[in-house]
Amino acid sequence: LLDINNVNPPQRIEVSQPILDFAGMSVLRDIEKYTDNKFRSAELDITYPASWGSEGIEACVAALCSSAVDAVRSGLNILILSDRNMDGERVAIPALLATSAVHQHLIREGLRTATGLVVETGSAREVHHFALLGGFGAEAIYPNLVMETLAGFPEPEKAVNNYVKAVGKGLNKVMSKMGISTYMSYTGAQIFEAVGLQSALVAKYFSGTPSKIEGIDVFQVAEEALRLHQDRHLKRGLTRAPLLRCQSKNAH
Repeated sequence: LLDINNVNPPQRIEVSQPILDFAGMSVLRDIEKYTDNKFRSAELDITYPASWGSEGIEACVAALCSSAVDAVRSGLNILILSDRNMDGERVAIPALLATSAVHQHLIREGLRTATGLVVETGSAREVHHFALLGGFGAEAIYPNLVMETLAGFPEPEKAVNNYVKAVGKGLNKVMSKMGISTYMSYTGAQIFEAVGLQSALVAKYFSGTPSKIEGIDVFQVAEEALRLHQDRHLKRGLTRAPLLRCQSKNAH
């Protein structure tokens, strides 16, 4: 970082704001074509068979973290955590749990600065959802269900632009309350306090996050995800993962 004579400094990819649209996500999926293989992306599936029940979530999270480490060590420098393979037979690890687990695991392995984390999820809709994902490690977020919905509007491009702008203003408000001026500084800052999560769950997957009120463990989180998955599939044919619930320290 301090070598002023470095003739080939490390390259970086920057986005103007963290909420991706169709085009932005498409570019990241095939980033090697746009950067002459200087950047390479990998998609990590955060879904697993619903038939495994709540007991399967820990093994799935562990396998996800292991896959992330293997991908980074093999030279893939953009990881896309995606729940788009969710259907009636597959349930997703909650997006926030998957994001934080991978983020924390890469930190422990000394690999976090070698890759970027992108989250593709249908569960992110509101500003608070994006604030959580960013605060626990996501550098960019593609809310695929929202974008697919907006694509059906009379003026889809305008609808997407308005939505992205609105979310951006909301994130600016969240950051400004904490005295944070850039999204880069906000990413992984964990300015939230966990409410109603077991301390063992927080310590393992959300390391360093304050938690004063005990609550559900990881298996109960999985049970809630399975219940919502089944309810939504039966009622509307939609199966989207829930975000975990966390509360900002400055929330009123």
